Amino acid sequence: MEGKINAILMLEILGRPAEHVKDTLNDIVKKLGEERDVLIIEKKIAEPKKVENKEVKGELFSSFAEVEIKTNLQTLMMIIYGYMPSHIEIIEPENVTMRNSEMNLFFNELMRRLHQYDELAKGVMIERQILAQQIKDGRIQVEIKKPGKKEEKKSKITKKHCEEKKK
Repeated sequence: MEGKINAILMLEILGRPAEHVKDTLNDIVKKLGEERDVLIIEKKIAEPKKVENKEVKGELFSSFAEVEIKTNLQTLMMIIYGYMPSHIEIIEPENVTMRNSEMNLFFNELMRRLHQYDELAKGVMIERQILAQQIKDGRIQVEIKKPGKKEEKKSKITKKHCEEKKK
């Protein structure tokens, strides 16, 4: 097929419970197959495996799907943005020719997304700074819950409390 690209995508997911991880990954692969100009050649979906992580409360499960697709270059680039596969391998063609108009679309979309993520990250950083200043000024009280005890004791930290601790 002229202009078509065969590629293998690795899609990974982490969550809980295991059934939800499996169902969600199946839904993602199904949605991928319903995308315009995408033909799924082959798919393999792994059973969820328990993730060993002592820092996370509760059980986490991970799974992955290996999906071989046939599509055009423009759609493949949009799939990479939309589905964020952890790995991609282009099987064929060996060489790809791209018109400058396609490259312009690709790079402009890349820049739009990067600006969107940058705006989001800057907003979160500003909110964090505001909250940190409000805590420092004593305008917000923070409750600290001590994990691992049946009866959780709550302690409130205020500016006055911090000043007394320093003495």
